[in-house]
Amino acid sequence: MARQGTQLPWPNFSGSWKLNLARSGPILPRGTEALTTVIDHRDPLIQTSETRTVAGKTTHGNSGTASIDGQLHVEHPAPTKTVASMKRWSDSTLIMYWEMTEKGTTYISEIRMSLSADGKVLTMAEHYREPGMERIRDWVFEKQ
Repeated sequence: MARQGTQLPWPNFSGSWKLNLARSGPILPRGTEALTTVIDHRDPLIQTSETRTVAGKTTHGNSGTASIDGQLHVEHPAPTKTVASMKRWSDSTLIMYWEMTEKGTTYISEIRMSLSADGKVLTMAEHYREPGMERIRDWVFEKQ
């Protein structure tokens, strides 16, 4: 945590962000047509909601409020399901780790979220893994 009277070393991600499909990839999830993310970032708390259009169907989601504290948070939303997540800073990059184990199968997503120097482009560099598949892609958003 920064000392009182000093500038925080990390960016504020608050705003409405629209996915730039042409700059994202190399391969996005099949059928992705549009994605708008709204972020409310009041460090150390961050909340994200999204509107996503995939194959003509639009859905809305809300992540709830999470703490950027470097602690691993573990939940058991069902008897055979465990979700672990952590958010922490690495210089001016927000590292978001998510792991879900369901019925013995583990899925992992690590995202490095960064903001351009002018504050107009948000990049989420994702490394996703599940049994038999690994994918690395950039989600590039422009401020609305």
